[in-house]
Amino acid sequence: MRPLAVRRAALLAAAALALLFERSAAAEDATLFWRGQSYPVAASGTEFRIADAARALGFEISSDPTTGVLTLTGHGHRVLVGAGTAQVPVDQQLVPISRPAQTVSGALYAPADFFEKVLFPLVGATGTYDASKHLWTLSEGSALAIDATVVRVAPATQVILKQSVPAKFSPAPAASSIAIRWPGQTLVAPFSEHRYEDPFVSAIRFTGDSATIEFREPGLAARAYALTGPDRVIVEISRAGAPSQAPAVPAPAPETAAPVIVIDPGHGGVETGAIGTGGLQEKQATLEIAARVAATLPKTLPCRVVLTRDTDLLVSLDDRTSVANHEKADLFLSIHANSSRITNARGSETYYLSLEASDKLAQEAANRENQAPSLEETPAAGSSSNRDLDFILWDLAQSAHLKESSELAEAIQDELNVVSGTANRGIKQAPFRVLVGATMPAVLIETAFISNPEEEKKLSSPEFQQSVADAIAKAVARFFARRRSGASGPPPAATATPTPAAPR
Repeated sequence: MRPLAVRRAALLAAAALALLFERSAAAEDATLFWRGQSYPVAASGTEFRIADAARALGFEISSDPTTGVLTLTGHGHRVLVGAGTAQVPVDQQLVPISRPAQTVSGALYAPADFFEKVLFPLVGATGTYDASKHLWTLSEGSALAIDATVVRVAPATQVILKQSVPAKFSPAPAASSIAIRWPGQTLVAPFSEHRYEDPFVSAIRFTGDSATIEFREPGLAARAYALTGPDRVIVEISRAGAPSQAPAVPAPAPETAAPVIVIDPGHGGVETGAIGTGGLQEKQATLEIAARVAATLPKTLPCRVVLTRDTDLLVSLDDRTSVANHEKADLFLSIHANSSRITNARGSETYYLSLEASDKLAQEAANRENQAPSLEETPAAGSSSNRDLDFILWDLAQSAHLKESSELAEAIQDELNVVSGTANRGIKQAPFRVLVGATMPAVLIETAFISNPEEEKKLSSPEFQQSVADAIAKAVARFFARRRSGASGPPPAATATPTPAAPR
């Protein structure tokens, strides 16, 4: 009897522990209180099940069986989210969250700020999570999620304050700062305070209904204006009397406006890029070529050109496309120099965005360019292993631009083949991080192989740099001529003297 009693006691103890565990787990689940109703939201630690809250708020949910990506539609909005998503596509903009979404027991979970910055504002609600009560109590009214980006567009610095919904604001300039206030709004801010290594901006602070931008020195000039698509407030800071980079009012209608072209010189600052055997750094060559492209393009077609950097400055990969989106650019061109383990590899290559690389060498090129360091904090653990999700989401959200990107890439590649005098290396696709998030046709141009001593010398030559600039400008002009004519398919190809196949 004693062994049986022991076993019975053990079973009772196990049952009690199991019940205690179940109650503990249940106690960790959250409650969403909205419009007089309570809705359970499953929790896993500090993560919450997205589908539970989305249904409670009236969103329809569909799931891609291959990728597990959730599409939330409702209230006139569309949200895409999957495991590894830390930049959430909402309509035509990205909303950053503190940690990537993750899969738990087959369901998708996200941190609290996903709900507070993404879902709640879309239904006109505001609310923060009370961890002590495991409760969101939502109230209807003005809730405004803000994301802040600082971009150097010499000679000015632009602070881009992206808004989740349109909202009125009022600027309050001071000697050493400017405050942007959204009266009557409850702000969902990305941080309380963040410091920046920028010539003009030292910090941004969020308190109450305001964002305060602290200047690095007193006496700077600042002005604020609103733009749409996406909704945002632009605060432009410069020295008094310096020329302005951006219009004080929205650009003219598309049928009368000259196209805006953003040129992105790859790398910069501590990120040198590839280095040739003669010591030429990729960041140096790309800046010189980009400057020539910027000077040549307006001579080829009426346009406005913006450089993501015009000095030896580190700009994060995400901020490069932020400049293009902020300027409502018609094209985004990222300029680079190629590198290969094959020292006699030569010629040019032009890429546009795709999750799947065209070949192994294209994937290696993307891996190399995607290693550029960020100006922001180190990504959350596990986010780098889920980078593919970002590309999947943007392929879904921005696929409308891929056809024109491929046509632009082909036009540029045709012209560069003439300059390099090599066999066509072809246009390629690869998951380049710098192209993710661009809301316009976007390409990455590998102008020549800096790893080839002969081409390294060309890259440092003003004559070759100008020939590359002329080729790119000619291709862009052909692209816009083709677009205006309404013709489909790539622009007519340039002709080149046939040469032996380029080494790969």
